[in-house]
Amino acid sequence: MANSDSPTPFQKHLCWSALTALAGLIIVSVVILVGWSVVTTCGYLKPVLTPIAIAAVMAYLLTPVVGLLCKWRFHRSWAVVLVFALFIGGVALIGFSVAPSLEHQGSIFASKLPNYSQSISSLAKQSAAELQRLATLRASTPDHNSPLQELTPESIKLYGIELANKGIAWFQEKLPTIATSAGSFLQRSIGGVFGILGFLLSLILVPVFLFFFLLESPKIGSNWSQYLPLRSSPLKEEIVSLVNEINDYLIHFFRGQLLVSLIDGAIVGLSLFVFVRLDFSFLIGLMVGILCLIPYLGMALCLVPALLIALAQYGDLIHPIWVLAIFLIAHNLDGIFISPKIIGNSVGLHPMTIIISVFAWTILLGGLLGALLAVPLTATLKVLLRRYFWDRPVKPEVQQTLQIEEIVEKKITSLTVELPLD
Repeated sequence: MANSDSPTPFQKHLCWSALTALAGLIIVSVVILVGWSVVTTCGYLKPVLTPIAIAAVMAYLLTPVVGLLCKWRFHRSWAVVLVFALFIGGVALIGFSVAPSLEHQGSIFASKLPNYSQSISSLAKQSAAELQRLATLRASTPDHNSPLQELTPESIKLYGIELANKGIAWFQEKLPTIATSAGSFLQRSIGGVFGILGFLLSLILVPVFLFFFLLESPKIGSNWSQYLPLRSSPLKEEIVSLVNEINDYLIHFFRGQLLVSLIDGAIVGLSLFVFVRLDFSFLIGLMVGILCLIPYLGMALCLVPALLIALAQYGDLIHPIWVLAIFLIAHNLDGIFISPKIIGNSVGLHPMTIIISVFAWTILLGGLLGALLAVPLTATLKVLLRRYFWDRPVKPEVQQTLQIEEIVEKKITSLTVELPLD
């Protein structure tokens, strides 16, 4: 006789569902708490972590060159010294050659800013004149019952001039505020406990970290798991496998995205110079090459000043349309040919996911550091979710054990059915 106190299958299912939901809630709470603690700690330690992060990214990019020299019978120490010297010398050469040009173009832009404002004002007045002409044509029509009949050429002209003057006055009034906001954003990006001075001092350590990362990268790659505070166990093997998978994502992203950004900057800068003869096309190309490290948003951030410069330089709508077409073509070339060939689907994130992640990590980490690390951090979260929640792979030995247990369970069930009941 069955025991009346034993739970029914429905009660068992309900209890297991409640326990599963409670366990999931606890896991999510712990993950949120740990994530918040990590983000807060990184915010306080930003002056210390930033040079390490910059050196690590550079080491990701330069390690293949060192490996290539080692294949050519170079000793690793000499290969690292050669690559390090060439890299530092190249950065210094680019800095000394680009800085005067940037300063010159920046001073020219500042001197031409009043002329640009005057050009935009003239364009607005020209648009008002076109509206006046249309109003004149409208007034000559016989339909006097239309409410548009009240729009006289004189009223439209006065309204257009007044609107243009208000727009120029607003731009001139808000320009210092925009500059101040940009400076504050930059200060928050590189500030922290030690402020800007501490950030600049910490950048001195970047070459030191970079040299040792390049020199010790084989030892770090092969021996880092020995420093985990865990004994040899399946848990330690799982952590090592997880970190290696995340490391593969980071390598593919940083090496590929840097090359993609440089190609995009060259395409945009040369196209603006050759086809539009736009002022500061070299400066805009350099901005694209740097800001395109932020996927999707970097190109959009560079489009706005390019459109304004084209509008102010030529005073018509044809040249801004050409600028917009160049950016659209460069963006489509990036999305269709360049990024798939160089980066491929190694990161595997939807464009909308990337855009949302850029905004989210910028808010969480603050400033440019969050924007630059948005895609790698989101890819890391994707690895964790895919590995432990979505489609967790089953190890061969575990799969074999499950198959044996399933066979044994079927045998027991068949024997139970065949036995006669008393």
